[in-house]
Amino acid sequence: MGQFRLLSFSTKVTTKEDFNFYLDLEETKKLLLQLKHWPTIKEALVLSVPERTEILYYSSEVLDDAIYSAIVAIKAKDNFPAANLFQHSCNEERSLTHLSELCFGVQSSTYGSVPLFPHFVAAFSTASQCGMTGDLLEQWWNHLVSTNNAIKNEVSFQFPNFSISYTVTDMVTELIRKVKTPKIAIVGFNALGKRVYQNLTQKGFNKITIVESSITSFSTLQGEELKNFIFEPFDQTKNVLQENDIVISTLEDLEPVFSQELETPDLSSPKVLIDLSLKGDFLAWLNHHELVISFELADIYQIIENKMDINKRWLKKAKPLIAQRNAVFFDWMDKKKGLNMLDQANDLLNKHSFGDQYFTKVMNNDNLKVKKSLTSSLMNKQLLKKSIEKIRSASPYKDMINYERMVNDFYLYN
Repeated sequence: MGQFRLLSFSTKVTTKEDFNFYLDLEETKKLLLQLKHWPTIKEALVLSVPERTEILYYSSEVLDDAIYSAIVAIKAKDNFPAANLFQHSCNEERSLTHLSELCFGVQSSTYGSVPLFPHFVAAFSTASQCGMTGDLLEQWWNHLVSTNNAIKNEVSFQFPNFSISYTVTDMVTELIRKVKTPKIAIVGFNALGKRVYQNLTQKGFNKITIVESSITSFSTLQGEELKNFIFEPFDQTKNVLQENDIVISTLEDLEPVFSQELETPDLSSPKVLIDLSLKGDFLAWLNHHELVISFELADIYQIIENKMDINKRWLKKAKPLIAQRNAVFFDWMDKKKGLNMLDQANDLLNKHSFGDQYFTKVMNNDNLKVKKSLTSSLMNKQLLKKSIEKIRSASPYKDMINYERMVNDFYLYN
C-alpha cells in the first residue's frame, strides 16, 4: 500500500530571486514522464508557479531525494538551491489540506491569498496527459471542482490580491468595460510601473504606451511583455495624454524628467488619470482640467482597505466550508484504501491447489516441493513453521512469543 507525499517549495524561504524551483510546462512534462517510469509511483501532480512549486506523488516509498535529483537534472542550472529548501510531508491529510487552501486562496488566516485554481486546472490537465492520474487523483480533482462551485454558490465574492498594481489593473478593467479598444499609457517605468504593465498585459490589454527617458529600462521584460508596448520619450507626454483614454503615472518628481515646464494640454475627450506617486505632482498638474477624472494614491489605498474588509468576511465563510468538504473527501479516501487493503488480503488468502493439498500465499509465496507421501497435517505444519520463522526474524516482539507453543496450540485446536 502507498500514500500521498508532498514536496513543497516557496520563494518566501529565501531572499535570493534565482533560488527557485519553478518548472515551465515542458520541464513539468519531463519530470512527470520520468516519475511514470518509477514503479513505486502510481500517481503524481506537479503545480509550479514562479512563487512556489508543489509536487504531490502517491508511492509506497519516500522518493524525495530522487525527485530532487531529477529536478536538478532537468533544470541543469549552476548554483542550484539545496534540497533542504524543500519542505517534505508524509501526512496525507495535511498535504492535501495545504494544497486545497492554496487552490482556493484561504491559506492566509486574516485576508486570504491569491487563489491558484486556474493553475490547478492546468496542472491536473498536464498530469492527465502524462498518464499520472489514477482513481485517487481523479476523485480529488472532482472534489476540488465541486468545492469551487460550492464556494461560488454559497460565499460572496473574493478579492484575491491587495497590491497597488493589481488594484489599479482591476480599476482600469472596470473603467473601460464599455470601451471596445481602450488606449492605456503608463508614465514612468520604475518598479511599480513595471508591475502595473505586467498585470495589464496578463489581463489581455494590448499596445500599452510607456513614457520613459530611454528604452534601457525595458531590458528585464520577457516573452509577450516585449511585444506589447509602444515607447514614447518624455517630450511626447502631451501627445500621449491626448491620444490615450487612461493615463497611469508613477513619477515621484516631474522637474528632473521634463526639460521645460509643461503647459496644460488641450483635451478633446474625458481622460482618467491615476497618480500613484506620494507627492502627486502629476495629478496637481492636470487635476484642475474639467475633462480629467483623477484618482490619487489615497484613493487606491481606500479601495484596498475595502477589499480587505470584504475578504475578512469571505474567509470566515469559505474556510470552514472547504474544511467540511475536505473531511468528506478524506473519509472517502480512507474507505477506498480500506477496500483496497481488503482486496489484497483476500488475494493473498486465496487457496491454490497442489494436487489434493492446499496452501495459502500468505504463508509462503514460493511453490513448495513436497512428496505425495506427506500427510496433509505434516505439510501444513511445515508451512506454518516456515511462515512463523519469517515473522520471528522480523518481529520486534520475538522474545515475548513462544512460537512452538503457537504451532502446538494450532493443531490442538484444529
